Amino acid sequence: MTVTQVLIVAASGAAGAVTRWGTSVAAQNLLGKAWPVGTLAVNVVGCFVFGAAYELTRHTHELQPSARLFWLTGFCGAYTTFSTFAFDVVELHTTRGLTFAALNVALHLALGLVALVVGLNIGRMF
Repeated sequence: MTVTQVLIVAASGAAGAVTRWGTSVAAQNLLGKAWPVGTLAVNVVGCFVFGAAYELTRHTHELQPSARLFWLTGFCGAYTTFSTFAFDVVELHTTRGLTFAALNVALHLALGLVALVVGLNIGRMF
C-alpha cells in the first residue's frame, strides 16, 4: 500500500459517498419516501457501475491498477458495498456453482440481519 494508492481510494471514496447521498436524495424526491427507493437506486446503479468498471479496467491493462482502485475499491466501495457483494455472488456461481453462491447470499442476509438487531439492542441499552 503506497501513499498514492491511499490517496486514490480516499478521493474516489469521498466522491462515491457524496454521489451515494445525491442519488438517494434524488430518488426519494422523485419517487417518494414510502419505500426505500434511495437504497434500491443506489444498489442498482452501483452494480451497473461496478460491472462496467470491472470489465473496462480488465481490458485496459495500462490503466488497470489505478483505475480499478479508483472505481472498484474507492468509488463503488463508498457508493455501495452491495455491488461488491453482487459481484462476489456471480463469481462464486461461476467458479464454484449455485450452491456456494446461494450459501453466500443466505449467510450475508441472515448474519447481517442478526448483527443489525444485536447492534440495535445494544445501542438501546445506553
